[in-house]
Amino acid sequence: MNRMLLCAAVVAVLVCAMQVAPAYDRPERKPAIVLAAFGTTEVGAVKSILNIKNRVEAAFPGYDVRLAFTSNIIRGIWHERAQDAAFQAENPGIPAEVYCVGNVFSTLARLQEDGGRLILVQSLHVTDGEEYNDLATLVATVGGYKTAKFARQPFPWIGVGEPALGVGDGQDAYLNRVVQALTPLMDRAKADNAALVLMAHGNEHLNQSVFGKLETTLRKHYPATYIGTVEAAPLGEDVVAAMKADAAAPRKVLLAPMMIVAGDHTLNDMASDEEDSWASMFTAAGFEVDCHLEGLGSNDNWADIYIEHLKTLEAKVQAQKTADEAE
Repeated sequence: MNRMLLCAAVVAVLVCAMQVAPAYDRPERKPAIVLAAFGTTEVGAVKSILNIKNRVEAAFPGYDVRLAFTSNIIRGIWHERAQDAAFQAENPGIPAEVYCVGNVFSTLARLQEDGGRLILVQSLHVTDGEEYNDLATLVATVGGYKTAKFARQPFPWIGVGEPALGVGDGQDAYLNRVVQALTPLMDRAKADNAALVLMAHGNEHLNQSVFGKLETTLRKHYPATYIGTVEAAPLGEDVVAAMKADAAAPRKVLLAPMMIVAGDHTLNDMASDEEDSWASMFTAAGFEVDCHLEGLGSNDNWADIYIEHLKTLEAKVQAQKTADEAE
């Protein structure tokens, strides 16, 4: 191993160690934002998450902004890469915080090491599906932990920001913002006389009716817009069948992920040449296919939806902090 590769590995390990070691010379306790995403192992997809983080940092300059990945597998892969100097040398654009990214709980624990502070946990999910509900439960649990004396409460002021499409009945309020963010894709499809087919993730055991609402709203801007999911109805094959049976549907298709990153689902389930990929199914059905390999997080208008959620959450948590301090 040459000296440059060794230095790269040592730096990554030291940065990770610094994040978990106690800081005895404690800095000023700034309020914090934790951006909670499923994560990705695809190097090219990391930029979508980092774009959201960069825009949040610009919108909240007084906050300490951290990343958290909820996937155990994805975090483990990045932690292994933190010891891999060759990988780091081949991928110089990955920041050290990705290599030592924690889950939401460990990230909150690191923040609490410096004492109680206002913390905003922002979901980077699309809908209030399984992962968002797990996140909301975690935040409610740690925020509900009470101590005999308020000064010892570990998380006195904490809350969770809604996913992009909101929660429950609140979803309708965000549909038009999502349309604005997706308008460039619809315009691109329209200019090419193609249908826009969005691949969402979905949850098979949760109500995903919001995708039907969103599809109806998007069609007001461009009628040839369809939303399918990986794990719920309609699946990709359902969308293919519906379009094949519709003589008025365009014979070209623009496939795009309705996910924060263009990760494994995008590269394999959507765009690969495997027989059961969406691209292959549409091609086999006689459609001409174009794939958009960019995650929603790289779309500034989409990233700004999370900033709007954060501002709403900030007002709520700050009001609680002000009330507590007035007592």
